[in-house]
Amino acid sequence: VEVVGRGYHTAGIEIDARLAGRGRQSAKRFFTGDALISDFCTVEAGAFDCVLANPPFGKLKDIYPTSINVVQNIVAKQFKVLQVVSEKRLHSFPVELLFVEKSLQLVRPSGWLGLILPEGVFANIRLQGARDYLLQRADVCAVVALPGAVFRRKGLNAHTALLILRRRNPDLSTQIKARLIASARDQGLDDYLQRALHLLQHPRRSVGGRVVSVSQSQLVGSRWDPGFWYGGKMIRRLAGRVRLKPFGDYIRHLTYGPIVKGRRPEHVEAGVPVVRQGDIVETGLDEGDLLRVEAQGEHDPQRSRVCYGDLLLPRSGTGALGKNRLAVYLGREPANVGCFVDLIRLQGMNPFYAWIFFKSRHGREQIAAYANGVGTPNISFAEIRALKIAALSPACQEDYESRYRRDVWSLHKRRHESEAIRIEGERRFRVIVEDLERYLEGVEGP
Repeated sequence: VEVVGRGYHTAGIEIDARLAGRGRQSAKRFFTGDALISDFCTVEAGAFDCVLANPPFGKLKDIYPTSINVVQNIVAKQFKVLQVVSEKRLHSFPVELLFVEKSLQLVRPSGWLGLILPEGVFANIRLQGARDYLLQRADVCAVVALPGAVFRRKGLNAHTALLILRRRNPDLSTQIKARLIASARDQGLDDYLQRALHLLQHPRRSVGGRVVSVSQSQLVGSRWDPGFWYGGKMIRRLAGRVRLKPFGDYIRHLTYGPIVKGRRPEHVEAGVPVVRQGDIVETGLDEGDLLRVEAQGEHDPQRSRVCYGDLLLPRSGTGALGKNRLAVYLGREPANVGCFVDLIRLQGMNPFYAWIFFKSRHGREQIAAYANGVGTPNISFAEIRALKIAALSPACQEDYESRYRRDVWSLHKRRHESEAIRIEGERRFRVIVEDLERYLEGVEGP
């Protein structure tokens, strides 16, 4: 967009010729071609007041499979962001980052940019150099996480966010604060975007919502994804009400199941049960159909043997970690865990209380903050140990265990009998979690 007098002129570039007709109806100048590496007459560097883009996502070699060698030569000459990213293999470089730099090249100082980008750009640790590079050239005005349904269809499940930048003007000094808006669960897209727009238009109004204001200096060397910052905001609020401690202070043993390459485990009827991600449901461990493996074989190492009372945490995937699934092992026979399940043995903390705390929004937002933006959600040992947990009294912790055993456990064991029993068990479990949330927020006593 180029502002002229009181009006504006638009220019558009679309690589898909089938969509070009739509663009020509609204843009005064419209080109069909590759916006990244092609040249177009009257499309000059620094000529635009605003650049809007929804670039392709993926590796350079996947976007240009038949001309990768030619494209690599052009890209190496035109883009500097390549020099600050740990990914040294040019053909594997995220093409969306090149589009961000291209947009910066086209916009004039103090001009605006709006791009829809995958979460990895905002959260992936290996792209930190690229984020810092962009901060030297532009201010982050907003990052608005988009609901998962926006880019969800068969074969595609991309988590994305809208990035709004303003190119730095060396003649002006600005103190722009970034508004980071985390996507709301269970909210329609239209309602969510209207609320996000309101938050951006009225940054000084205290209108609530999943929003954090961050200075540009705070973004240096850090992630930009809103979920990461919102999770930190939640725990800082909690720190003013209760005593928090690192979860690692209570962890005596932390491991995951064996990784055996080249051979899937075979079921052994009288073998040792193995707990895998899909065996952990909302109200605990579903022991109805566990895989069993040869005792003390390669899929049953002693280091990952489960003991009664161990906390089990699926550590990856949208269907397990993404749904905040955990369980306490209450089986009496020896068992093991699969390679995607973390075994957490605690000392000085009730495992049922830890389970319920991390099901609360104060724990859930922390886990989501670490798990965001790096493709398949995952959480490392260091991140698990760094999670903060409210250090309630032993008596208070035991009360939550008693409530689980009294109100939920019997229904959990019968969950396969009927849908009504399963739903009632999950409802009662949510009541316990919500009671803990209210207590932590000072609404009700323990």
